Amino acid sequence: MMNDAQRQCVKKISQPGKINLFAGRSAVLGPNEFLLDDDICIVQDDMRMMSPKLYYHQTQQLFESEGGVMLQNANQRIGAQKAEFNSTNMSAKLETVDFFLLESDMNGQAQRLVLNDHESELDFLTFSTCSPQQRDWEIVAKSAALDHEEGVGTFKGVSLRFKDVPIFYVPWAKLPLNDDRRTGLLIPGFSYSNNTGLDFSLPYYINIAPQIDATVTPRFLQQHGLMLGTEFRYLSANSRGTFMGTYLPDDDRRDRDRGLIEYTHQTRFARGWSFNSDLNHVTDSQYYEDFSSSSYITSTPYLRSAVNVRGNGLNWRFFAGINDYQVLSQNITTSSEPFQTLPEINFDWFEYNYQLQLNYGISSELVNFYREDSVGAWRSDVTPWVEKQWSNAWGYIKPRLQYRNTQYQFDDDRENISRNLPIGSLDLGLSFEKNITSGGFKTIEPRLFYVYAPERDQSDIPIFDSRELTFGSSLLFQTNRFSGADRQSDMNQVAAAVTHRSFAGNGREQWNFTVGQIKYFGDQVVQINNQPEDLTKSPLVIEYNHFLNRYWSAGLSIHYDQIESEVERGLFRVQRKTANQSVFNFAYRFRRNQLEQFDTSFVIPIKGQHRLIARWNYSTQSNKTIEALFGYERKNCCWAFRLMGRHYLTDELGQSNNGIYAEIQLNGLGSIGRNPRRILKQTISGYNEAF
Repeated sequence: MMNDAQRQCVKKISQPGKINLFAGRSAVLGPNEFLLDDDICIVQDDMRMMSPKLYYHQTQQLFESEGGVMLQNANQRIGAQKAEFNSTNMSAKLETVDFFLLESDMNGQAQRLVLNDHESELDFLTFSTCSPQQRDWEIVAKSAALDHEEGVGTFKGVSLRFKDVPIFYVPWAKLPLNDDRRTGLLIPGFSYSNNTGLDFSLPYYINIAPQIDATVTPRFLQQHGLMLGTEFRYLSANSRGTFMGTYLPDDDRRDRDRGLIEYTHQTRFARGWSFNSDLNHVTDSQYYEDFSSSSYITSTPYLRSAVNVRGNGLNWRFFAGINDYQVLSQNITTSSEPFQTLPEINFDWFEYNYQLQLNYGISSELVNFYREDSVGAWRSDVTPWVEKQWSNAWGYIKPRLQYRNTQYQFDDDRENISRNLPIGSLDLGLSFEKNITSGGFKTIEPRLFYVYAPERDQSDIPIFDSRELTFGSSLLFQTNRFSGADRQSDMNQVAAAVTHRSFAGNGREQWNFTVGQIKYFGDQVVQINNQPEDLTKSPLVIEYNHFLNRYWSAGLSIHYDQIESEVERGLFRVQRKTANQSVFNFAYRFRRNQLEQFDTSFVIPIKGQHRLIARWNYSTQSNKTIEALFGYERKNCCWAFRLMGRHYLTDELGQSNNGIYAEIQLNGLGSIGRNPRRILKQTISGYNEAF
């Protein structure tokens, strides 16, 4: 801790190239020999020296302290019981030293410190980000040579101690003194799971250039063998990219070579123009099941690779690219594999006249669909459109007219196909607002959306990329219930919805309630399977969101089929998140004849430093746990410890994996073990890590 005199010394302004000396008393001891006493402060450039008593030898420009000394510059503060300071060459020799790095929590001690302009030498030193009063972890070294210009320290006899127990030792090490990247070993990772057995990795970082680096990671998997992983990154003024690859020769469990390649790249080659690539490939469909810890990745049915060029301007957008797919799911047959697009070209032009509220434009697409042993085609889809809007503070009315022309040219002997139809829609919305006595206000927002599209026979058009969209509140106000251009809905329908909102006096939304439904005036003839439907109305959509306070929120979404008198889809969720990072989540998901799941998770702080973490995602339809995890976390001022056990499904056939993850995270240094934080962030909404 600094006293008042020391704090005043630090604040003093220096004159460049000059030494300013302040002292309560001075005395002449002899020729060129002086004594300075009583709260001494010496200021030179950004250096401050403070001591209760100093002897000054003017001939040698040498200061000697008595009773302790404190040195401070822009980067560090050093205290010592004894010191010599030479103002000629800006060097210092200190004994029994305490030091603090001002830009971080790093601090330590040394028996001796020799401080020069760009270099420092220390003997028998310790350093840590823990406070000196609670030294939970520290690095101990016999000696260190610090090159401040290069930002590198050479340490000898280095050991890492945790709770006074040595857990790591190296006879020699080079460590960075700043945030600059340096070539060298990174902290190893380890975990255990049923699929891999013991999993140990030791990454080696290579700083190739300021904007180019690589990481090579040998990884030992007990049940599979030795895998080599690489990551190469580059960055320039206009480009960036990452290449990742793994290779496992002669897998002990699968009896074959295995590996992965991922490459992403982006180049901005002109204003508004970019080139992008995202290439992915694995050697076999079980790669992610064996080596990935993400249940999302393990359930991916196929890998997509894409290369494209994008451009945009004030009133236009352009896209040209190719897409390829590697099928991973065993349930996808050859006839249901996605088509490659070789290429896909999109161009949109639009003009918005905000003064007249008149908008018009054209959307166009040209795609070549290819799949081995299947009929492919070139498809063009062109849609000019125009819309006019009348609006004011309490409502709007917006008619829109489109004309859709779709052409197919097949790569076999069948005749070309064309489909042409107009699409008209009318969108009306109102907003009524009422002030309430509490200072807030409420709104009622009704909306009507009418759309008409005549029926066209599309049964002879193959399905290349169209899918039926999942019904929800957003589909109430769409002009097509299918994605892609292979199907355009026949539509003669009106959607009606009303939203009721409540706001507090400070403008914060407290809750909202929405109910909506579509009324059909004719059969729905156009379908993916070409089997017409005769619905008179859609399921009733009911959504309610409540924001009780800044800690509690809840939501309910129901799609009720009035014809069958059954709930078609349902979602209920609730979350509590407090200032002390306590989290509680609960969700229930239901989809008739398809899905019924409970999902709950929590993060519970215990006495500030401890947290219990858990998640359980269970399917009542299949009577299986999709994912379950339980963990313990302890967070201190300078370190954190995590231990987590996890059970999760690895494929669509119900195969599962169990894993154990342990990590010690040392603030300012790194972590030891396999990082479970990424998994926790993905699976528990609201989870925040310790540092």
